[in-house]
Amino acid sequence: MEKIIKRFEVMMIVSFIMCFLDVIAGVVFIKCTDLITRLNVIILGSLIVLHGLFYLIRYIYDGLGNKFFAIDLIISVASLILGVFTIFNPFEALNVLGPLFGIWMIIYGIEKIYYGYRFMKAMEGSYPLTLFIGIIMVIMGILSMINPFSSFMLITRLVGIFLICSGLLEAMICNLFRQRSRHILTIFK
Repeated sequence: MEKIIKRFEVMMIVSFIMCFLDVIAGVVFIKCTDLITRLNVIILGSLIVLHGLFYLIRYIYDGLGNKFFAIDLIISVASLILGVFTIFNPFEALNVLGPLFGIWMIIYGIEKIYYGYRFMKAMEGSYPLTLFIGIIMVIMGILSMINPFSSFMLITRLVGIFLICSGLLEAMICNLFRQRSRHILTIFK
């Protein structure tokens, strides 16, 4: 069990790095609104592909996948397909930035809702926060898709703000999982 806990904690540290990349990308979207729109889409697509690859690695990493990270295989495939489509999309880049980011946020939020549900069934005390963060991410995804703020905010800024928020929320989840790793891993035996 100690070996599995150590590996789980390593995965959480790498998850922190992914959160940091989300925040950096969010800052780029907010500060550099004059970037070529196509470049923004490539940055977003690359970030989604990177997350997809990380989910895949996390799934197959030494036996943890079939227990705790089982949903990551689905999230990985969805993220990889969405990320590649985002990079090579044939549509006008600015029109699809919000919807593609929104789809990704919904996928990301569903993962958190899954963990929150599993924690709730096991009476793990962190389930309200995990469920809440998942719901917030789904709401951010829906807002990105419909963009009700279009009259006063550029979609790139909205995506940037949501990237920063999701990076920080994900960091909270990773820290919680890392701190409670022993108990959380027993839920998924």
